[in-house]
Amino acid sequence: MYSKNKPQLIEEDIFKIIIPLSESTEQATPQATPQATPQAEDEIKTLNYCIEAKSREEIQEFLGYKDREYFRKEILKPLIDKGLLKLTKPDKPTSPKQKYYSEK
Repeated sequence: MYSKNKPQLIEEDIFKIIIPLSESTEQATPQATPQATPQAEDEIKTLNYCIEAKSREEIQEFLGYKDREYFRKEILKPLIDKGLLKLTKPDKPTSPKQKYYSEK
């Protein structure tokens, strides 16, 4: 009904049925511009928010993260490692008075 090609049944943990919609064997082309990931969006928001120095707690609350370790490992540390986010006390990275800023 959809095409002259036969459907394909794949049996694994979950079975799939592939119904070709046309006779063409060409693959769809990938998007020219991939969608931004939520993590990339949070990185941009963080850099814009930290034009003035902010504490980890302020940034985390601004982005809405509850898990401190996840936020630190997945958002804060990568930005610092890339040199996009700077520490106000670089000689004391674990200081409770530490703040972060961007030069964007």
